[in-house]
Amino acid sequence: MFKKLVLVQGILLALQTLLYFGCEFFQSKIHNVKRPVDDKIPFLPWTVLPYCFWFPMIAFYPLIVFRTDPYSYCGYLMTMVMENVLSVVCYLVYPTSFQRPVPPDGFWGNFIKLVYHGSYRGLNCAPSLHCSSCFLVICVSFTCAGMSLWVRVFTVSIAIMIVLSTLTTKQHTLIDVLTAVPLFLISRILGILLTIRYFTPILTFVGK
Repeated sequence: MFKKLVLVQGILLALQTLLYFGCEFFQSKIHNVKRPVDDKIPFLPWTVLPYCFWFPMIAFYPLIVFRTDPYSYCGYLMTMVMENVLSVVCYLVYPTSFQRPVPPDGFWGNFIKLVYHGSYRGLNCAPSLHCSSCFLVICVSFTCAGMSLWVRVFTVSIAIMIVLSTLTTKQHTLIDVLTAVPLFLISRILGILLTIRYFTPILTFVGK
């Protein structure tokens, strides 16, 4: 069972990476999402650390959810798939970016430079997939039946820190975060509908 869980998560992460970076090849007429309010948000290079918590979170969090409540896991999985698909549609229809600040010299500044170079064109800003997936984690942590209190508090706290860090690392603007809200809500509704339809086949595949 564990191997199949890892396989499912690996396929999802590979699909997400392929769609996220692959769609940049087809984007033109880039729209600037930066607004004056974004200049009032401080640039805190050290917050790149909580920003990077996102990567282990999306890798390990689903495994915790599955062990706690398989139905919640399927809902998480289907919602995440919809978030990936719908976000890429948004990126292709309305490509977005903005000019990032020059990171300062030093350890954290160099760390941020590596993160900035993670996307070769610096696109796919609005809606923020970082934030929409964090909103999903927060939702599931509140609704997952049987999840212990300390796991709920820990995962929600990490997710909130990640959302805030997208702004303070200047990886995203306020518009990116706000547009991630309707993306999450629509994806969640579709994800629940898909879960109702495919819960048994998914659970049968993973559980064997």
